[in-house]
Amino acid sequence: MILNVYIAEKKDLKSEALRPRHWDKLMKETGKSFDMDPKSFTLANLFRMELHRFATVISDITNAATKELNIELEIKKMADTWKEQQFEVFKYSKDGKDRGWVLKSTDQIVLLLEDMSLNLQSMSNSRYVRAFLDDVNFWEKKLSLMGEVIDIWMQVQRKWMYLESIFVGSDDIRHQLAEEAKRFDNIDRVWKKIMAETAKNPVILDACTTPDRLASLYSLYQQLETCQKCLSEYLDTKRNAFPRFFFISDDELLSALGSSDPTTIQEHMLKMFDNCAALIFGERNKTVIGMRSSEGETYEFRCPVTTDGPIEVWIKSVESEMRYSLYQIAKEGVFYYAKTGRTEWIKSNLGMITLVGSQIWWTWEVEDVFQSVKKGNKNAMKQFSTKCTDQLRDLVAMVRSDLSSLQRKKVNALIIVDVHARDIIDTFVRDSILDHREFAWESQLRFYWDRAIDDIVIRQCTGAFRYGYEYMGLNGRLVITSLTDRCYMTLTTALTYCLGGAPAGPAGTGKTETVKDLAKSMALLCMVFNCGDGLDYKAMGSTFSGLVQCGAWGCFDEFNRIDAEVLSVVSSQIKQIQVEN
Repeated sequence: MILNVYIAEKKDLKSEALRPRHWDKLMKETGKSFDMDPKSFTLANLFRMELHRFATVISDITNAATKELNIELEIKKMADTWKEQQFEVFKYSKDGKDRGWVLKSTDQIVLLLEDMSLNLQSMSNSRYVRAFLDDVNFWEKKLSLMGEVIDIWMQVQRKWMYLESIFVGSDDIRHQLAEEAKRFDNIDRVWKKIMAETAKNPVILDACTTPDRLASLYSLYQQLETCQKCLSEYLDTKRNAFPRFFFISDDELLSALGSSDPTTIQEHMLKMFDNCAALIFGERNKTVIGMRSSEGETYEFRCPVTTDGPIEVWIKSVESEMRYSLYQIAKEGVFYYAKTGRTEWIKSNLGMITLVGSQIWWTWEVEDVFQSVKKGNKNAMKQFSTKCTDQLRDLVAMVRSDLSSLQRKKVNALIIVDVHARDIIDTFVRDSILDHREFAWESQLRFYWDRAIDDIVIRQCTGAFRYGYEYMGLNGRLVITSLTDRCYMTLTTALTYCLGGAPAGPAGTGKTETVKDLAKSMALLCMVFNCGDGLDYKAMGSTFSGLVQCGAWGCFDEFNRIDAEVLSVVSSQIKQIQVEN
């Protein structure tokens, strides 16, 4: 039995994990002094020292040595790993020009750092780490430094790449932001120097622990933030000059501002206007002479708009000319409605003019019927119902005839409006509605050409609204039901008292489309926004600022998701805009 203990002790004492510190501890614990020379440290000497009496002590020391060896090997492996780990650096080029070096994705490096940081944390919590505590602390600091440097490095790189395309790629922006362009040139020089050094020696440990590397990157980041802030302020001045710019992103706005070619605005038109897909430019793009809808319908401006000067100036003139030209076209369309046959009138006018013109004349004819009834013609409403039915038959015949695709879309929308108008008249006949003061008539969306102001006025209940003259093209219209009418009445009454509306109901029932359709009836711009998690108070404030300044409607889906902080900030911004205006 004693022999077996000696053999076990001999085996433990021959462990490769034992280091001089362990032998010193063993001699101190046992009170024995012995030579570690393998020639003299024999089994006989082991018997003479009677180390079998210290079997537990020897076992504890050797077990601790094994645990410490594992920590030692992990630290060595970590050091070897970071001697070999390198950044992936590649040439960054844009528009065929070499723009210097940039780093590839560092996701794998960050994962490796996180794994090794967790290993170090578990080591530091071990009771066997005392001998390597300095090494563990050293690597904890190194890994923390590398993680911090890589994080700020990638942030600087993203901002540099974004601003570089603006300040280097656009002469117009450099001219308008001369001071910021100079600041960016200094940033660009320092950045390219850092990246050139990294390309020569891409070892991560060396690149991240270079003296003042972290401070340099933080300084670059702060300077880039200043550049971006000045750029945002510059963009805000452009957006305040033409509020519809609030509805496009910074990159889209910069692409339009940074080009001397006025046609670059074309790709953003649908985001800024309701259904204007493109502007029609004159010779050499020196003037804007009209608009084209997404369906292909076109019309010409009464006065062409020159494209000289800043884009925010001439595009605002385009917006004003759109309204003025459509006003003139609508006035002529309403006048000629009674002068020509309805079929020919529909073919020769824009889609939105056929709708508003028909509704104006229908409103006039209904009130004329009320006057006829008052004068004694009790069958006037039935006679008008027959006329409405005949007009519908004419439209059906038109749809079945040989029409172009644009004319067919125009007639389809008009049929929807006329069917609703005919149904209202049939209801009046059924319910004996014979006076214009009846609520059944007052609650309808009624269109008038008000001679006093020489403009279109839309009335419903106690509300009165001006026609917006936003170009609608050949936008489709919703089938108008009694529920739609109630939604219209609720919304217009709320607007009369300067309030908003919040249609409620299950998803997919047409709440948003109803709001949009009411805006189409009034020729107003209606912007739809999804209030998801990505809509913070800054984006919301920018959105409201654009809506308020350009007089557009905002339809906010999932509005209940917006928290109180966002609403309070937005409310304060709206009040500020109202005070300024």
